[in-house]
Amino acid sequence: MDSTDALTDVLKAIRLKGSTYFCGGFDAPWKMAWPESHNTGAFHVVVKGGCWLVQQGAEPVQLKTGDIIAFPAGGAHTLSDELNSPEQLNENDDADITLLCGTFNYDSSIEHPFVKDLPCFIHIKAERTPGLDWLRSLTQVIAVEAKSPSPGSEAMIDKLTEALFIQLIRLHVAEHPKDINYLSALIDPQIGEALNCIHGETEAYWSIDQLAKNAAMSRTAFTDKFTKMVGVSPKGYLTDTRMQRAKKRLMESKESMLAIALESGYSSEAAFSKAFKKFFNLSPGKLRKSR
Repeated sequence: MDSTDALTDVLKAIRLKGSTYFCGGFDAPWKMAWPESHNTGAFHVVVKGGCWLVQQGAEPVQLKTGDIIAFPAGGAHTLSDELNSPEQLNENDDADITLLCGTFNYDSSIEHPFVKDLPCFIHIKAERTPGLDWLRSLTQVIAVEAKSPSPGSEAMIDKLTEALFIQLIRLHVAEHPKDINYLSALIDPQIGEALNCIHGETEAYWSIDQLAKNAAMSRTAFTDKFTKMVGVSPKGYLTDTRMQRAKKRLMESKESMLAIALESGYSSEAAFSKAFKKFFNLSPGKLRKSR
């Protein structure tokens, strides 16, 4: 086992990649629209000025300098200088408004509870969060690198954007402590520790009884609470995590099939192959040949 925390491991599994594609301003009138996406989230930072945010079925929101908004689940939305502005863009870096826009991409083919429970909308208001100036300093660094690229800027922007994603998720969880979902499970003293244990495995070690004992709970109480918060049973989650890890090893390592089978909790290559094929609808042998 190692000390990998659950969120870090999940972000690696879904292959989170952040990027910034625009930092600039527009002459009025202007309006830009983002369609709904199932594997790409979006974020915007109002570096200077103000604008209007419109989402279907919600009241318009006026954004001000320093505000940060994000749509981790890829919800459709528009930004504009005025509510009745036409959809057009005339870029001007000297305009009254400066926006930093980017995306969060992840592999939506992996049906993980984290992806399912991503919030539709996050709004960090500058006027209500003076203690988060450090976060806005992070976005300022991204903006500077985006507007004046230098050697290494792309790599720096991508990593900082991924850091921004993590911070936004942390803030969302902190602001919604009573939610019952995977995000709240990550910080729950009992279930969060169980998730860290599962994701910290390098070979099959934990059983449901051991996880329950480690959480100082009965097996029944642990299973009920885990299932309620995470959305799947601890046995199902343990199996899913081990299978995803096995798939990664088959694709990226030269480990033998038997070694991977044993590390995944199976006593034989045949038992592992049968379970793997049932899980992915593809044999481990065929997967390894396809890499």
